[in-house]
Amino acid sequence: MSAPVIKAIETRAFGCVFRSRTEARFATFCQHAGVPWEYEPEGYQLAGGWYLPDFRIRPDWAPDQVWVEIKPPSDTVDDPRWLDLAEGSGMTVLVLRGLHRRGDTCGRDHTVRVWHPSGLVADVHRMWTGARFAPAWDAASAARFDRRRPAGRKGRRE
Repeated sequence: MSAPVIKAIETRAFGCVFRSRTEARFATFCQHAGVPWEYEPEGYQLAGGWYLPDFRIRPDWAPDQVWVEIKPPSDTVDDPRWLDLAEGSGMTVLVLRGLHRRGDTCGRDHTVRVWHPSGLVADVHRMWTGARFAPAWDAASAARFDRRRPAGRKGRRE
């Protein structure tokens, strides 16, 4: 039996309209970690069809910019366009399935798969886990985007 599909919630934050709360949380992480980011900056016509990557980031630990795709943990199917994107753009593609939260087990609760322009594909189980990133992950986990209803409260009807 397959896992139920949960509909993404369009979310506004940082002047962007994200397709999901998970994407908005990743942007929150980047803001707090000091990682420059762009949301859906440009699309590509690839052999497998048109593709619009979620994020382009420029982390200080990487020699160049990197594409980032955000997926729910239940999405375990690799899109063949990710390798096409890496090879065609010459940039590494990171696919994050789920985001880190305090107490999670890396590789079980969330995963990162890396597509390198050379064609190499690898799973990384401990990315952005150092003490430097803990406050940024905490901020991403705690972020609330719906101003009408504070987290943990039902709110009042007027």
